[in-house]
Amino acid sequence: MKHKVIIDCDPGIDDALALLLAAGLPDLDLLAVTTVAGNRPADITAINARRILDLAGRHDVPVHAGAARPLGHADARCNLVHGEDGLGGVVLPQSGQVAPEHSALRLVQLLAEHPPGTVELVATGPLTNLALCEALAPGSLARARHVLVMGGALRVPGNITPAAEFNFYSDPVSAQMVLDAGANLLLFPLDVTSQAVMHPEWIAAFGAADNACGRAAGEMLAAYAELDPLLHDACPVAWLADPELFSGQRCHAAVDWRDGPTAGHVRAWFGERDDAPGPANMQALLAVRNDELLALVAAAIARLP
Repeated sequence: MKHKVIIDCDPGIDDALALLLAAGLPDLDLLAVTTVAGNRPADITAINARRILDLAGRHDVPVHAGAARPLGHADARCNLVHGEDGLGGVVLPQSGQVAPEHSALRLVQLLAEHPPGTVELVATGPLTNLALCEALAPGSLARARHVLVMGGALRVPGNITPAAEFNFYSDPVSAQMVLDAGANLLLFPLDVTSQAVMHPEWIAAFGAADNACGRAAGEMLAAYAELDPLLHDACPVAWLADPELFSGQRCHAAVDWRDGPTAGHVRAWFGERDDAPGPANMQALLAVRNDELLALVAAAIARLP
């Protein structure tokens, strides 16, 4: 049985790899890709997603541009880790167009059109689109089979501030709104993605690939891996293909959404803690079998054009 999947992302090189992975997994039926400001501004992330899907031969998958800034802030909190263009300077052609509907509206529509528990929603960027979707139609996120989020740092330091991971720091208000939505939430924090290490020889193997997608992946990763050699955004997509690659624990978590040095920090209460402010609201994935993860990603990209 194929999983019906929506991916909300902010490409970004690691998002690009997650999209290539999704396109190369035969058991995933990509309904749409929605994009948000994050690694780069919203207009760039939408075009990047379209280019990646076109490269993968997935002209059938629509891309919808979404929120240009976080809730509670006037400007997007972007970075230059992935270069000015978000793809490490790797030039990719664009043959398709970005669809007209806003990402948040399309999320509402798609989750309403499909029976509850039949759509997997993967989010690998700031959670603004998901929060807007929930605000527009409360209960929408709970209709997803799972909401799989790459974000946060529970027992490890952040990667944008000492307290916070980039996606949650970029829009902490939206992150807390998603945690409060009552969805079947799987969180892939830095605790697990810091174990998803790309070895130099694994990256180099893409350079010798006999397909355009593999070679493009190798070029992008060569520009990115020296700064952050981790498969952050591929992890939730890989879980859909093989949940046994990961292990985790139920917990209650809350995001510090206030401005200040701890903005985006996630506090988690594991087990039956008397001081927990509420019942468990997520499954936190905390460990991954990295060699098998790397093999899965490489095999999926090798299937592409």
